[in-house]
Amino acid sequence: MPDAEIELIKELFGTHKKMMFNIAFGILHNRSDAEDAVQDAFLSIINNIEKISRIPCREKVFYIVTIIENVSINKANKKKRHPTEDIEEHFEIASDYSVEKKADEALLIKEIKSALTELSDRDYSIIYLYAFKQMTPKEIANEFGIREKNIHTYIDRARKRLIKILNGRGIYYEL
Repeated sequence: MPDAEIELIKELFGTHKKMMFNIAFGILHNRSDAEDAVQDAFLSIINNIEKISRIPCREKVFYIVTIIENVSINKANKKKRHPTEDIEEHFEIASDYSVEKKADEALLIKEIKSALTELSDRDYSIIYLYAFKQMTPKEIANEFGIREKNIHTYIDRARKRLIKILNGRGIYYEL
């Protein structure tokens, strides 16, 4: 591979990796899957670097966005056919709970999962990272490439929206 192509790959990766991750995360709602999608997209870019090098500079970003969206959508569709992660793993149900308490927890988990599907992609991502992955607002801000001050607002709004959905279902649960 010529040095010019290697430099182009480094430049594209350095310039667009965060944007690509954010796009992938918005589609996949999972950090690990989003990172895999970025890697797969860059493999596709590397395999087609000759074609990409002929695209005018301003248009390269559109090509890259298309690649990451397609890779992410393919991963999401595959995951729908073969789901692997569930938020239940993030809830600890103690073994000394009564059967009734376990049943209540299972019902609550089911309702929360259902309510999460009603949130926007951004709200879902923020709640998932904050409540289930227990990331700090600063870490979430870094993931989204925005200021931490704004993330606090986004977390609060997403929480309120989820609570409103749950309250509408007769569930009074505080995240």
